[in-house]
Amino acid sequence: MRPGPGGPGGARWRASLRDYAAILCWLALLTVAGPVLRTVLPPAPSPPPPPPVVADVVALLTVLPIRAFLTAGEAGRHAAGWGERRAGLRVVGPDGGPPGFGRVAVRNAVELLPWQFAHVAVARAILDPEDVGTMAVTYTLSLLIPRAASSWPGATPSTGRRTIASPAPGS
Repeated sequence: MRPGPGGPGGARWRASLRDYAAILCWLALLTVAGPVLRTVLPPAPSPPPPPPVVADVVALLTVLPIRAFLTAGEAGRHAAGWGERRAGLRVVGPDGGPPGFGRVAVRNAVELLPWQFAHVAVARAILDPEDVGTMAVTYTLSLLIPRAASSWPGATPSTGRRTIASPAPGS
């Protein structure tokens, strides 16, 4: 039995894997940028370590480009992210038309917020291990947001947006 479009090996999985490959490229770029910048920039004096909230802001800035990448693709003229386009998919709103920037932006925020909160929890664990409260709250939120989003009255985790097969070119 062959898996459906949403199952392992299906178009949705292939689209997600391609998007994750793009995300991994971004993370690799950030990983390489740090040491490269350290060799190019003059050494900084040894200031006191920044407050943990600085790490929170840095974590936010690493996630924002991913959110912009996903939102721009799905809300753009192709109505599909990079991976979705290559898998022959497009995003539609509840009425079958374009999903609209607001709907896509909200959906991507709900999807990426848990990732953001998990970043904050890890950054706090590294920089301020005594701050158990912030770590517990942010990690708990990273687990609860997807569950809460799926139970909002009148809403779905995808905010009414769905992914469908794109028509073949020229049809």
